[in-house]
Amino acid sequence: MSGAGSAPVAPARARRPVLAAHCVLAAFGGLFFAGSFAYPWTNPEDGTIGAGALPRVAGLLLLLIGLGLVWQELRAGSVLEGDGHVEESVGQSDGERRATRRKLVVVTAAMVVTALLIPVLGMLPALAVMTLFLTAVVERMRWPAALATSVGVLVVSYLLFIVVLRVPLPFGLLDPALWSSP
Repeated sequence: MSGAGSAPVAPARARRPVLAAHCVLAAFGGLFFAGSFAYPWTNPEDGTIGAGALPRVAGLLLLLIGLGLVWQELRAGSVLEGDGHVEESVGQSDGERRATRRKLVVVTAAMVVTALLIPVLGMLPALAVMTLFLTAVVERMRWPAALATSVGVLVVSYLLFIVVLRVPLPFGLLDPALWSSP
């Protein structure tokens, strides 16, 4: 029921770009899930969580969420008006649209560079450097706040992955085994 003076809302329908995005999400989850079987679920030496646990659980969850979103989109569709659809940029100027596209390219490039830095710096320092870059350069936070955010991401990631979950992460050149004498 719509009130007097309110604009009619377009009926919900499944959109191909939304379906494609959800299918890609499910496919990535399926790939991570399938690839996780190359690693052990537990460490044979001490029975702790192995290298395959995190990608297996995360991949399965991503697969299930992606399939759920596909099913929801096919069943109920999307509301076209006011749902944050990217192509609907009526209130944006050409300069704002260019800035948004430029930001997307810079963030994507930062993720690729971070992936290339992991073998050198290790996973956690590379993540901290990416966070510092994104907060300071892309989001233009002040340096103290950007640095605090980056350090916070580093500390929380260390506590979560290394201390709590005991997930073996790549240490890159910071690997103690690399520098220890034989």
